[in-house]
Amino acid sequence: MRLRNYAPALLKPFNDELTRKFLFALLFVDAVLLAIFITYNVLGLNHGDGLIAEQFWRFDIGLDLSFSENFGFFKWTAIMVFMLASFLKKPNAMSVFIFAVFAILLADDSKQLHEHAGRFLRERVFGQVIADPHAAQTIGELVYFAGQGVVVVALLWLAYRFGSPEQRLYVLRFSASIFGLIICGVGFDAIHSVFEGAPLSWLLGLIEDGGEIVFASIACGYGFSYLLAQFQSAEVSHA
Repeated sequence: MRLRNYAPALLKPFNDELTRKFLFALLFVDAVLLAIFITYNVLGLNHGDGLIAEQFWRFDIGLDLSFSENFGFFKWTAIMVFMLASFLKKPNAMSVFIFAVFAILLADDSKQLHEHAGRFLRERVFGQVIADPHAAQTIGELVYFAGQGVVVVALLWLAYRFGSPEQRLYVLRFSASIFGLIICGVGFDAIHSVFEGAPLSWLLGLIEDGGEIVFASIACGYGFSYLLAQFQSAEVSHA
């Protein structure tokens, strides 16, 4: 596919009204959570001992147990459900491979696998040669992400290889959203870790975690669109 035709292909699923409403619903929740996070930081509501400050952890988009993180778990799970339902409706290899991709992302997010792997590599490998434990942890996590990336890319390639022309478009769409996740979750995470604790470092956290939140919603929208396409094609074939 030529580059100039790629952007319309990415947006095409959202021409469907139901898919567009589903995506907008996800983005609306994202916007509310991000607005609360920004309000906390701009107004300094996350400091102090009051009730409002004590509740900040629920809205801190960088924490593993926050509302936004749990909403992310919902999105990954929803995509897996969409792929499972698509497979049951019309068995195909693409649904299996995409299911596996997001199962990996869900496992990593919900179990903090990259953090555990980074800690293991820091203690067993990088801690012996790098004096700064924070830097050793970051490098360890990057090594884990590299390995995970190889697996994810292989699964996406298999989904593309065994997919129909229309399914290959969806593989490219999922790949684009995952690439956005990588840019925010790995690239900006590395930058953010360098400036952790610096004034306004939360802005880097906003780009990192906020970007992940939005790209996850887009991926979920693609999953919903793909499921819808399976049922719509079935209706056409029986018409």
